[in-house]
Amino acid sequence: MLSKRLGKIGFLFSLPALLFFLLFISIPVFFTIFLSFASWKGFDLAHIQLIGLNNYAEMFSDKTFWLSFSHTFIFVALTTLFLNLFGFIGAMIIDSGIRGTRFLKNAIFLPVLLSPIVIGIMWSRMFDAFGIVNKFLQAIHVTKLPILFLGSPDIALYTIIIATIWQFTGYDMLLYYAGLQGVPSELVEAAKIDGAGRFRVIFNVIIPVLSPVVAITMMLNFIGGFKIFDIVYVMTAGGPNHHSEVLATYLFLQAFRFNKMGPASVIAIVIIALSLGASLIRMKITRQDT
Repeated sequence: MLSKRLGKIGFLFSLPALLFFLLFISIPVFFTIFLSFASWKGFDLAHIQLIGLNNYAEMFSDKTFWLSFSHTFIFVALTTLFLNLFGFIGAMIIDSGIRGTRFLKNAIFLPVLLSPIVIGIMWSRMFDAFGIVNKFLQAIHVTKLPILFLGSPDIALYTIIIATIWQFTGYDMLLYYAGLQGVPSELVEAAKIDGAGRFRVIFNVIIPVLSPVVAITMMLNFIGGFKIFDIVYVMTAGGPNHHSEVLATYLFLQAFRFNKMGPASVIAIVIIALSLGASLIRMKITRQDT
């Protein structure tokens, strides 16, 4: 009797979370899957028409979709690489306890607290034709004419990547710093006694111990990269001529510029599938490590 009463109380406590999951995650996901097989402009539900796989055929034959797909993978690959590299280096410096590390930790983590929209506006001004970056390059005679960082098809995407790395390095640094607190000092000391140098200690002791942290951090970077939208939209809106378009901005374009909810739902499913795939790979790697 008591166990049944406790079970009912437990269910009541979990009911808000369950309702939130159903209303804001499960139902929207299933509705998105349904819309991927339908034609709808996003206004009247009575005008939804099932059209089979036409939306998938349209998207998978769309050059702009594949362009945004490739840009997303470039974005994910480069941001994941440098966020983990700089985050780990920053964590090692802070963990060393040298003078000024407290200020450095706060300075590196501060951009994480800012909105990506604010970061996008700030970096757009910096990389403007008359911004501080061009002024500096002209002052040291690297270039005479302003470089159109956000207006050049060749470098617009990479300019956004630089801004993203600058913002989120502190997040990865914090994760690695927390992981470093769990590295047994006995292992490090034993390696040093055996004659291992600093780099051998890092690669043979610290990184293997941090492998679960590395897996989780990379997974978070993957998922964040696949659904990146705000900073790209603020800085270039996918331009020029789709040369910085990513999946999320192209989804926005299809849904709210062209009022094509079906193709937009296909892109949403692709983003969900990529994020889910990254999570499954991380789980498999973590299971193998344990």
